[in-house]
Amino acid sequence: MNIALIPFVGFGQIKFGQDMDQVKQLLGEPTETTREKHDDGTEDVSFLYGEKGIELSFMSEDDYKLGLISCYAPTYSIDSQLFLGKTENEFLNESNFSDLELSDDFADLKAKDYTVNSKGLSFWIQDGQVHSITLFPKYEGDNIIWPE
Repeated sequence: MNIALIPFVGFGQIKFGQDMDQVKQLLGEPTETTREKHDDGTEDVSFLYGEKGIELSFMSEDDYKLGLISCYAPTYSIDSQLFLGKTENEFLNESNFSDLELSDDFADLKAKDYTVNSKGLSFWIQDGQVHSITLFPKYEGDNIIWPE
């Protein structure tokens, strides 16, 4: 069963702007939780749901609201297209994003990061294959526009 990723919103009942308790009520306890403290005093909390192939991140500067969704399982789709596991060439040939651009090339990691700003997406290519898709919320300047 494919799971549709909705740009700037989320997937299924999971939406940007939900707090950690809301996400746990919908998905249960995460497989793993990590906390990362930054030099500027901010903190990120990530929930990994291994069996679902997703990582959900909450940032202190956003009052720990869901602000980043990373997908690793091949069942996640965008506009009914599946990308995870495809080769870089397949991805480039089959994706029809008008503003797809190579954001970073990490030659030492054998990785590339492609972005689609019109949909708030990032595609991580590792060892020549689409390894993950990351969704971002919509921004207006520096402010996040949380979905309804």
